[in-house]
Parts: sequence; structure tokens; C-alpha cells
Amino acid sequence: MQNIVIDKKGSQIYSQRSLLIIQHPSFGKPLSIPLSQIQSLTITTQVDLSSTLLTRLSENNVSLCVLPSGRTGEACFLLGGWHAAIERRIQQYDVIHQVSSRRYWASVLVRLKLHQQADVLIKLKQHCTSATTPSSDTASDCIHSAITESQLVEIDVAIKKLKSLRDKFRRHYPTTSIPSSHPSRVYNDYTPHYQIASLLGTEGIGSAIYFNGYQQFFADDLQFRTRNRRPPKDPVNVVLSLSYTLLQHLYQQALYSVGFDPYYGVLHSPSYGRQSLACDFVELQRSTIDFWVWTLFEQRILILEDFSISGNSGISDDSNYPCELLKSGRSKFYKAFSGIRPMLSKHALSHAWLWQNRIQRYHSDKTLSPSLSFVSHHPESSQPAF
Repeated sequence: MQNIVIDKKGSQIYSQRSLLIIQHPSFGKPLSIPLSQIQSLTITTQVDLSSTLLTRLSENNVSLCVLPSGRTGEACFLLGGWHAAIERRIQQYDVIHQVSSRRYWASVLVRLKLHQQADVLIKLKQHCTSATTPSSDTASDCIHSAITESQLVEIDVAIKKLKSLRDKFRRHYPTTSIPSSHPSRVYNDYTPHYQIASLLGTEGIGSAIYFNGYQQFFADDLQFRTRNRRPPKDPVNVVLSLSYTLLQHLYQQALYSVGFDPYYGVLHSPSYGRQSLACDFVELQRSTIDFWVWTLFEQRILILEDFSISGNSGISDDSNYPCELLKSGRSKFYKAFSGIRPMLSKHALSHAWLWQNRIQRYHSDKTLSPSLSFVSHHPESSQPAF
């Protein structure tokens, strides 16, 4: 299955029978791709798009991601057919409406996020400390990360703090003859219990600690000091924001295909226009994105010249768009992202199915029989989730 990215301004995109047609004045002849061979279509610039194509994409379950081509707007998604299993959405709403079950799953998400953030810092530290050793085979690969002793101390402190926050969410059950995995105990008997507001506060504290350590691994000329967005102010934040957007699209597609409502979240409260459940699930692979973004700059796949930065282009420092990814950088970025997209997509679908399995086991009416579609389509998970 192919993931098509269209970055040529003025392209014409339409369908003929079962084919996707892409036409541009620079092409000798139009490109044609069978819709059955396409998994997703991403559009990053202004194009002419036929309405017939949208229906064809939906019929063939091809997801469409349209990224804003100007300096305003948000990404737009077309996800194809929604899974017909309405009982899964009913279970989802019931999980979120009940205080104990929502707190349980929100705690799981925050704990996993903190654990993965600590792991990323540990991996980056190991890579860069080994790369600075003259006898190391990877010494020539570590270009940006000249880590000083004081920085190593800061990173160690950040790791320790993240682990301490993570350990606050270890679940404890009173000793009884009934196992803690029993549906009657999973939500109600565990301790400690945290309010959603407290969980969000802890997540925010953890992210501040994490990015204070994460930014130590990037070159000074990238001007990456902290996480910022809308708009991102430096090359690293530009790439992080774009990567997170594409990752959220994968989770929206996965949740939609399994039958969940992407707009109704567990940790992130419902908000107009926000796909809160997809935002929740994105937390499960942010660490993968963070490490991958670091490798893009570390291996010089992306360089400073691939970005337009206000201070380097004559634009005043108070510009609303201080940093942008240029066309040369976009070409490199999407080529690199195509390499990790299948893995991200596979894990996104696994996470959605695993959650379906868990809430059916812990939450559903036991008089209902298991869904046959779940039994027949559940993929094996290649990484632990919940």
C-alpha cells in the first residue's frame, strides 16, 4: 500500500474509474495510481481537487490529510468509512461518563507517557555518550550532540524526576482472593486515585521537565530552547509539530476504523473541533517521534538551510511565523517519514484494538458475547500499550 504526498503547487487531482490521476504542467503525462493500492493521501500545498475524488477515496477507505498551505488554518482529515459497530462507541461513552473508569485510563496514559519520556532521555544520553568515545563505531554519527558534564547532570536530574512522577501512578490493589484483573476490581479497587485536573497538571510538569532535558541534545544554532507551537519558533519545533499532526492523523484513522469516536477523549476533555481521543492515543507514540526527529537533525537529513528563520531572512523578530520548513526540507521530511509511517500506523491500529479488548473485558456487560469482528481482525501487538 502506498502513502502519497503531493507537494507541487497547482497540481490537479481527480479520479477516473478506479484510478487516482495527478496532473501538473511539469509532468510529461499525468500520473495514474490505482486507488486500491493507496493507503493515504497527504496534500501540503494548493491544488485543484475534484469532488468526485473525495467520494472515491471514501469508498476505497483511503484517508486524506490536507495540511494548511498558507500561514493560517488547521489540518483537515477525511477518514473513510466509520466502523459499523455502534456498541463500541456506546462502551467508549460509558467508560468516559463513569468517573472511576475515566480516571483509571487517564492515569494509565499519563504513566506511560512519563515512562516513555524518561526512556527517550536515557536512549539519547547513551547514544551521545558512546558516540563521544574515540573507540566507538558511532563516533562519526553524533554531529550535534557535544554533551557537557553539566548537561549530563541536568539530564540525569530530569530522568530521575520523570521516573519519580511515573511511580506516583503505580496501581495498588488491596490483598483479596479476587485477582486485580477481575472486572469488578479493575476500576474501583485500585489506588491511588487522581482527579483529571491533577493528572493534566502532572502531565504538564512532566513535559516541562522532559523538554528541558530533550533540548540539551540539539545544536545551539537550531535555537531549540523549549517546546512551543502555534507558531513554532525554531526548526526543531516546526518538525515536531508537523510530525505530531501526521501521527494524530494515523490515530484518527485507526480509532475511526475500529469504531471509536475520535472526538470524545479520556484524558483530554471534549472541546469543539478537537479530536480528544486521538490526542490521548498520540501520547503512546510521541516518544518514538521525538527520537526520530532528533535523528533527522543528528544525521543531517535536515539542516538549518532547509528552514526559513526570521532572524536569517530579514523578517522582523516579531513575525507571527518566525520559522518555516522550506520546500527542500519538506521533500526530505516526507521521504524520511514514509520510512517510519508503516510502523507508526501498525502500532496505532494495535493500540486501538488493544483498548477495545480491554474495555470489553473490564467494562462491558458480561451477558454480551465477544464481537466476532474483534476476534477475527485483532492484530498481534508488537509493543506493550495498556
